[in-house]
Amino acid sequence: MVIVGASAAGLSAADGLREGGYDGRIVILGDEQHEPYDRPTLSKKLLVSQGEPQLHALRTPERLEADGVTLLLGHRAVGLDVDRHYVVTENGDAVPWDAVIITTGSRPRTLVTTEAETLPVLRTPADLGLLREAAARYGQVTLIGAGLIGLEIASSLSGHHVEVTVINDLELPLRNILGEPVAEQVRELHRRHGVDLLLGVSVESVSGGPGSYSVQLSDGSTHRTSFVLVGIGVEANDEWLDGSGVALDAGVVVDAAGRASVPGVWAAGDVARLLSHPSLPESTRVEHWTHAIEHGRHVGLNVARGSHADYAAVPYFWTEQYGRRFHGYGRIRPGDTAQLVEGALDEEEYLVLYGSGEKLHAVVSCGCVRSLRGYRKLLERNGTWREALDLTGHTAPIHTTSPPTPADATTNVRKNVEAS
Repeated sequence: MVIVGASAAGLSAADGLREGGYDGRIVILGDEQHEPYDRPTLSKKLLVSQGEPQLHALRTPERLEADGVTLLLGHRAVGLDVDRHYVVTENGDAVPWDAVIITTGSRPRTLVTTEAETLPVLRTPADLGLLREAAARYGQVTLIGAGLIGLEIASSLSGHHVEVTVINDLELPLRNILGEPVAEQVRELHRRHGVDLLLGVSVESVSGGPGSYSVQLSDGSTHRTSFVLVGIGVEANDEWLDGSGVALDAGVVVDAAGRASVPGVWAAGDVARLLSHPSLPESTRVEHWTHAIEHGRHVGLNVARGSHADYAAVPYFWTEQYGRRFHGYGRIRPGDTAQLVEGALDEEEYLVLYGSGEKLHAVVSCGCVRSLRGYRKLLERNGTWREALDLTGHTAPIHTTSPPTPADATTNVRKNVEAS
């Protein structure tokens, strides 16, 4: 059995294989040289930790050995032979498989300057080192994009005497993810902590280099800064499958069980485009950490058992900003009504439901961890809006929101900015 991608999804797929009774050889191919690590910590505590950042390993060598898993680092997959059942690596190796699980994840979209230099992103420990060094050297960082990672970076740096500017074309970042009332609170949270939010403007071009960048904005103004970091979303690492016969659509297309279009080929985590899911209105990729773990394990179980059980875990994310932890289950949809059912929006803990008609679509909270459990269970069994309200006794909506469906941080850059 070969798993391509030493990610959270890949490791969880190996767990699922063993849990499901598979006792054959498992080989995991990883393109990085690092042992698998907890990537979300890069934009959180490791960004401002003292001394050399210590990566949190996802598996110890002892655990991998005990599980009978062979981890091959520095083995980037460059091709899949579905007829002869080989994964081809950039080292020229042909790794045989009886079944293959693709967990190659995603990578940040990038931008280049007018001088054709690729702007920094935050994805790897090397990226983290560069950002930490720049923040310490210049004391000034500008973030293009106001998605979860961008705002987590802003939160981390602004509390450590770094002047932070965030540029985004949306007036209300994270509206699609958090819903309007919660997104408004997050926006004001950043302002109160001194982050300069340049919202509702697009980036036309970026010129210069470390120490002196000029960012041309759509309102005609020029923003000057010492360091620029880009966080405008991600794209699936699926280009190595071009021509393989595996169906792709900005990700590996999989059915509810995790099967790709070619027998014996499966996919899980960020790279997998789910054709159907009870909590998602259309085919999509889910790019959250918990999904990678749960989906990877689910696919591993299906492969081991020879089963085709549907994946139905409710999408979940969390983010921590200025010491406040926000959680979300489900997915907010256009036209959803938002209802505050616990706490107050100007307090440190509150909980908001989102839904329309008789449907409950999502719950987003700041804190309120215990209360979340009940709503998660409700979402898992496709519970109704009325049942959600019955958990609290509240009846009057406080807010109605209509999130723009496709908008995310990626829209903050106009097409005339060259993207690599």
